[in-house]
Amino acid sequence: MILNTLNIKKGRLICLFFVLFFLGCGPKSKEVTQEYKLVGNALGTTYHITYLGNQIGDLQGLIDSVIGEFNYGVSTYDGNSFISHYNGNKPLHVDDLQPGYQYFDKMISLSLPIVEATYGAFDPSAARLFGVYDAAKREKRFMDSAVVVEALSNKGLESVQFDSDGNMQNPRLKQMNFNAIAKGYFVDLLAAILEDHDVVHYMVEVGGEVHCKGNNSSGTAWNIGINRPEPGAMPTDYFEVISLSDQSMATSGNYQNYYVVNDSVIGHTLDPRSGKPVISDLKSATIIHSECAIADAYATACMVLGLEESIKMIEADSSLSAFFIYEKDQKLIGKHVK
Repeated sequence: MILNTLNIKKGRLICLFFVLFFLGCGPKSKEVTQEYKLVGNALGTTYHITYLGNQIGDLQGLIDSVIGEFNYGVSTYDGNSFISHYNGNKPLHVDDLQPGYQYFDKMISLSLPIVEATYGAFDPSAARLFGVYDAAKREKRFMDSAVVVEALSNKGLESVQFDSDGNMQNPRLKQMNFNAIAKGYFVDLLAAILEDHDVVHYMVEVGGEVHCKGNNSSGTAWNIGINRPEPGAMPTDYFEVISLSDQSMATSGNYQNYYVVNDSVIGHTLDPRSGKPVISDLKSATIIHSECAIADAYATACMVLGLEESIKMIEADSSLSAFFIYEKDQKLIGKHVK
């Protein structure tokens, strides 16, 4: 049983998330290697694991344990989670902590350098701002500028601290939301389970975020499809297929989920620096990195920065590469960066 599901949807936070699917390719190898697959639910979406080699005993149980702990640490949809206590400024004593609370601080440490590198375009501490946007969207109205300013004034990533009596010290009014990095990090956690069991050929996918190692059963690199960023596109309508091995890939997009107020289109991507919705010609950003959490966060940031600034950012970091889909003259164009 999957407990405390974390309903992570990038479209609900900053950007719409494109589902990626894996494809086999190439001629079958003469060497027959046993392939195992596991499918399940986690974080409000699904996960798929394919691996070659020896079967891992009770892999489902190992995953369920990680899901429960991870949700306790970062699920904003669980009122009893650690992050819910933090965001609600609720008292919590160190003796009452459950396994998984450490994931909150892990998200902080992972996010800090990315916030800096993306010039604040990725910022999990803008949770209050995202809440303002969600409320305005539900009610089909403009965001209240005064409320936006107040939300912007309460940002900043800070690790959790406890006083001498073991009581959590929560900076009042600050809230966190790690939806734009958590799914990618969960992919990394699942990959770590396989690594611990000496699996050298596998593919892990969670809601579209992917990490691949080694080769597929055909003896070739894993092929990962990037969905065509158009309303009505089928899940298998790929705009591009990327060969992936020993790398992670995450895709974010922004082509629907906007709303309209008095004939004004309110974009779905929200800039956590200005508090304003963003509409640009960049429709999809796919980032490749060794760690899926990092690819996930940068994909989100690119949808805020737009095409030109995103290209500059990717070119400046040797650990990143990207595939962007943008619109020009009402046509979709793909661009590889590195």
